[in-house]
Amino acid sequence: MNLVSPVWIWTPHFSLAVEAAGREVDPAVRLIIFEPSKPREMLLTFRSLYDEQGSLTVIVFDVARFPDDTKWAYVADAVGRSGANPLRGLGRLLRSPFIDVSRLYHLPADETGVVATSLGARYSELAPDAALLHSGRPLCGELHSAAVIAHAERLQVTGVLVAEPYLHEFDFLRVLNR
Repeated sequence: MNLVSPVWIWTPHFSLAVEAAGREVDPAVRLIIFEPSKPREMLLTFRSLYDEQGSLTVIVFDVARFPDDTKWAYVADAVGRSGANPLRGLGRLLRSPFIDVSRLYHLPADETGVVATSLGARYSELAPDAALLHSGRPLCGELHSAAVIAHAERLQVTGVLVAEPYLHEFDFLRVLNR
């Protein structure tokens, strides 16, 4: 990972949760707030990032509901259950007509990750207990959409899920030091 100037992508849910937890971003971090309603602008933002710095690892953060007492986890894979393709309508803008997402998430060396269910905007609408019992996986919001669009622009993606109650004490630097 690029430790000199890390790039973090926060989903809308994560951004709101960080603000509610009273946390602030280190000024050395380049922060991009993912806007799922603006996929074209997000694609162009990620393209600009790639054109400036080349292939680098970006860290996509999202809040999550875990089926156990997990406080945070890397993402090994995510099942997109939003009902929408984040690349829809972007065909002419894409660098490639086919985006291989079979190995979308990059894990730091010697780390394992979880398989998450990415619900999109429905994340905040579902009753958490029922949804967790049904899937048995961590639930998150827009993580997968952000990751797919960043990956389409040749960025390596590390996904990080943080349980919302743990956010007020989450050590962001531990993610960078792995």
